[in-house]
Amino acid sequence: MKRIRQPLNIILLGDPASGKATHGSFIAKKFHMYDMDMGRELRSISQNPKLRKKYRLDETLEKGKLTPTKIVRQILHDRIHAVPASQGLLLNGTPKMLGEAKLVSRWLDREKRSNTIFIYLSIPIAETMRRMTGRKEYFKGKFSKRPDDNNRALKNRIAYYKVSISEVTAFFKMLYPYKKISSLGTIVGARKKLLDHIAKFI
Repeated sequence: MKRIRQPLNIILLGDPASGKATHGSFIAKKFHMYDMDMGRELRSISQNPKLRKKYRLDETLEKGKLTPTKIVRQILHDRIHAVPASQGLLLNGTPKMLGEAKLVSRWLDREKRSNTIFIYLSIPIAETMRRMTGRKEYFKGKFSKRPDDNNRALKNRIAYYKVSISEVTAFFKMLYPYKKISSLGTIVGARKKLLDHIAKFI
């Protein structure tokens, strides 16, 4: 009797501006996975009064604070346990902290999601700087660069991110099949490398 493979789960992390959101969204749609993008989750919750109250987001949003770790962990927990066992899960750019990574691995085990792989999208720091300094966001009716997108601020943010994500990467590499993929070049080229790798586990 042919063994039926469990739905694939992917932990997709990467360097800043490496294309996690772009590639992750495509992968999730192609393989009918739940796209666990924390930014999208928070935006969705913020627009739902009941969920805002449940996760106690009102004070955070009103004061412009960063979302507390406790709330991020609760959302991760709830989503991982809510996705049907028949559907794959894509952790898109999350978790970013070692403590969260340890909890995520525990929750994946609890849900018997053993068919999990870890992919890291890589670009040089110079390319991160180029992409982020050229990035524009739609804000208050017009396109504009984020106010903190200057060289010094960007370098500080990248350095902080690198320290944190290196710990998460080292942890996940010990648990799941790992592949580092360069996302330099075209979106199509990077996407092909991603799909070729994922195909080995489908």
